[in-house]
Amino acid sequence: MSLSCMFRETPAGLASIAADLIATHIHSAINATGECLIAVAGGTTPVSTYRELSRLDIDWAKVIFVQTDERVTPQPTDRSAGLIETALGLTDPGHRATWSPIRVSGDGQETAAAYDNQLSRLRAEGVPDIAVLGLGTDGHTASIFDHTLGEAPYQRVVATTYHGEQRVSLGLNYLRAVPTRILLATGTGKRAALAEILNPATGTAPASAAVVLGQDGYVLADAAAHPGQA
Repeated sequence: MSLSCMFRETPAGLASIAADLIATHIHSAINATGECLIAVAGGTTPVSTYRELSRLDIDWAKVIFVQTDERVTPQPTDRSAGLIETALGLTDPGHRATWSPIRVSGDGQETAAAYDNQLSRLRAEGVPDIAVLGLGTDGHTASIFDHTLGEAPYQRVVATTYHGEQRVSLGLNYLRAVPTRILLATGTGKRAALAEILNPATGTAPASAAVVLGQDGYVLADAAAHPGQA
């Protein structure tokens, strides 16, 4: 299938359909292989979706959550993992899902190498079944920025720098190989970047377009990010 677009008037409406879509693909993966490995983004946009998802009837014991990217900072409060854990309830007593976050150890390169090993233990070959992605105002997704497009053609985990801040991210082509990629966009600040994804011009499309365009790619946005749609 080609890129699918879904729009809702409000962020709450968007979170509801996004959670249902993710749950559908989780069920499909579990039915096919007995488990679902899902990569999830941090940031504020996916939080409502994760809260909705956590309330759905899913066999969580067969779900493994990993991160799309993380800041390499000594301060845990500055990292994305905390938002994800709280919204999905992953640290609640009795939660049965497996949570495998990026654990910062040393610099970006060291952290990336450690997470690459961590992912290989979860799934020695292949990629996650689902990737839930956010959208930066400049068009980046995960921690993949335009300047990283020329890096090695296939890396599972990469270290990069954004505005002087070290980050670790799943690699561009690794994410592109994920069977189901779901990009979430809310708010007027995402409008220009979303327009470039939906109407890409040769040589100017943002990094996020390279990730999400193609088979089983989804773009979900609210009216503020894509006015005139509902």
